Amino acid sequence: MPRTYPTPDVELRIEHRQALRGHAVQLLRLGQSSLVAGSFAKSEEEDITGKLKEAIERIIETSVNAPAWVDRYTVYDEEKPSGTPRLGKRRPRIDITIKRRWKLRETHPRFRFEAKRLKADKRISPYFGKEGIGCFLRGVYPLTHPEAGMIGYVQAGTPGEWQERLGHYAKRKAGRLRIVSGGDWKDYECELPSSSITEHRHPEFPRVTIIHLLLSFC
Repeated sequence: MPRTYPTPDVELRIEHRQALRGHAVQLLRLGQSSLVAGSFAKSEEEDITGKLKEAIERIIETSVNAPAWVDRYTVYDEEKPSGTPRLGKRRPRIDITIKRRWKLRETHPRFRFEAKRLKADKRISPYFGKEGIGCFLRGVYPLTHPEAGMIGYVQAGTPGEWQERLGHYAKRKAGRLRIVSGGDWKDYECELPSSSITEHRHPEFPRVTIIHLLLSFC
């Protein structure tokens, strides 16, 4: 029997999804641009995620130059979501979650991200493995709507180089990655350059959209 998670009381319409996704991307860009990116070239994934979360939190809570809409959002790192079959320490830990407060819903919509380092060894298997994008494709991470994001922390090379490398892999392994017809790796226009988008089969939704964002930390 497939797993079921609590469903939102009000369906998240397309325009609301687009706004949440766009704002989440902007918050990541603002957070990353406020950090000294080169100082993280050798840092562990958890260290980058923690500092990125703190930077986004400062933008939401104290920045006088932040967009007016930021006060609708809360950011979490290492979130342990409710509504999963796992208990206690076995609950999944989601790298970055950006939650929008919305008075029409009992369950506020969240945009969830899994992050992986992209290093000089050029390995991409962690990004596309079961502990990477697989956390979404296998339904390990519960979603409030059929969208989520992967973040590549670029610690060697350029985002453009990694976009090409990741895209080549995704096209070769479309079946294993459960990519649906018409949902193959494409450029995604947003505030972060070298971004991409894919669509996949999912145990809880007919399809799930994954955006792929590359943040330079070198």
